[in-house]
Amino acid sequence: MNGFDSDGLIEDLARAETPAARFIALTAGLAKLGLDTINYGFFDVQAAAVAQADITFLTTMSDDWMRYYMDRNLSQTDSHVLRVRAGKITPYFWGESIIDRLNSSGEHTTASEAMEAGLRSALCVPLTSPMDPFAPVAGISLGSSLDESELKRVVQEHGPALLSIAYLFHNASIRQIWQDQAGSKPLSQREKDCLQYLADGRRQDSIAEHLGLARVTIEMHLRNARDKLGARTLNEAVAKALIFGEIRRG
Repeated sequence: MNGFDSDGLIEDLARAETPAARFIALTAGLAKLGLDTINYGFFDVQAAAVAQADITFLTTMSDDWMRYYMDRNLSQTDSHVLRVRAGKITPYFWGESIIDRLNSSGEHTTASEAMEAGLRSALCVPLTSPMDPFAPVAGISLGSSLDESELKRVVQEHGPALLSIAYLFHNASIRQIWQDQAGSKPLSQREKDCLQYLADGRRQDSIAEHLGLARVTIEMHLRNARDKLGARTLNEAVAKALIFGEIRRG
């Protein structure tokens, strides 16, 4: 467990350009603490509310386990997933002593099978929407094959840094993930500018005057932005651009 550098890991996360690359950096850094079982699950909130939405994972767990998990639809009895679906946002510690306090036999069985697959203990962190700090849309378990008492010592020593790292990873990744799920394409700087001014309340004539461009050029940029975002209207394009982080709230 030597060699853990939280500042270096934060820098690696900031440099990574995609969620997949960021996850590789995350797991490599956390492995130095014995955190060798990392699961980041995120909901397709553009298709449905969290309570009904499908969940996708970035994970270090084996392909065999994940096929088993998905084939048996274990997210329906996974207490970590259920906690996020229920709107809980408080981080919590997970270990073998928790199993007997689970609500149902299905949750007990799923937790026991996950432990057999390598997730013996974890610091679990529900993660919220960047637009609403009270609406969980994902969760990460910083887990380990270490037993509960060993991981508790790690969390006691590094807990604040681990929470910061979990939040940073999520906040840097979730907008890109949503954009990928929606199949939208990145906007050009001029398309972002036009949408930003529209979001700020300017009319198209005003945007054209402000940028020194013809109105027809502004219309072209807004039409291209709408098409790239898969939006039916300009209002929807503005909303999606805000969600994906292409523009900011005024």
